[in-house]
Amino acid sequence: MQASQYPLPVARRQSILKTSLLAGFAAVFAAVSALGGAAAQAQAPEKITVKLDFTPWGIHAGLQLAKNKGWFAKEGLDVTVEDGTGTLPGIQLVGAGKIEVAAVQLGPMAVARENGLPVISIAGYARRSDLAIMVDASTGAKNVKELAGKKIVSFTGSPWVPFIKPFTRAASLSEEQFAVTMVAPPAMVSTYASGNADAFLSLAPFGVPLVAKSRPARALLALDYGVVFPSYGLVTNEETLAKRPAVLRKLVQINTRAWEYIYQNAANTEEGVKAIIAERPQAKLDPDLLRGQIVAYREFFDTPNTKGKRFGWQSDADWAAAIKSMEGAGVIKPGRKPADYYTNQFVD
Repeated sequence: MQASQYPLPVARRQSILKTSLLAGFAAVFAAVSALGGAAAQAQAPEKITVKLDFTPWGIHAGLQLAKNKGWFAKEGLDVTVEDGTGTLPGIQLVGAGKIEVAAVQLGPMAVARENGLPVISIAGYARRSDLAIMVDASTGAKNVKELAGKKIVSFTGSPWVPFIKPFTRAASLSEEQFAVTMVAPPAMVSTYASGNADAFLSLAPFGVPLVAKSRPARALLALDYGVVFPSYGLVTNEETLAKRPAVLRKLVQINTRAWEYIYQNAANTEEGVKAIIAERPQAKLDPDLLRGQIVAYREFFDTPNTKGKRFGWQSDADWAAAIKSMEGAGVIKPGRKPADYYTNQFVD
């Protein structure tokens, strides 16, 4: 007698079918879960290191805020932000492939590229030239002509150094009238603050807040005398640019959003101040100084050629003017073009 002559009851057949379907779903779910776990492992956070120019100060607020608020981590980036010992060492480390990105001045980057380092700017934030001469706010020179014969201090690694002679010529001063004394970097500000110098060469949004509590200063901008020099941005090397574009894009765009957030209102600016301090608690940073530097840099984030563009976006016209200025200073050869020094591919 064949079994087919005695079919199973309907309820029993439905129970077997249900059990089979559940088993199948369980197997599929287990397979998908396994694949998901493997994908999660494959999508571990991308590690990248950003070298700062010095110990934290106002221009680092974007990076420190994004790090502190977890914005990098949320986008799958594991960003290490390291203090530095100057713009030039940071550029050299990037050029040698020791680190991926440096947050430094872009003018020295252009000079380094001229000397063979494969470095390029991937974002420019302080796009207006900020080189300046800081003088006493109440008794200092009202213009460059009045600096003739005054004691002016700087240091040998300053971005000012290649431009001292061109600036002197543009201001119609002799080298004797505009004689700059080189001192150690830590001694530059203290020499001015103590009254042992009439002026010091630095960056306006950095220097003016720095001496606000010791000897208030105002800035005479080198820009007014034809010295055009791109300021702070992010720099990488050509190999990283080619191999890790997706990571660089996330880094640039998050940092850009952080700066846009900081400059929305005073409360957000204060968050930027607190983030720098929170990321470097051992440094015992002065919140008034950090706030002053962040606020002072706002007017240097735009040029007439970048109006309406997002932070980080760089202008051919601005770089063309900088190239002309650097050619005049003899730090790059004639014939260079803006595209040699920057890319906007990561800025929306």
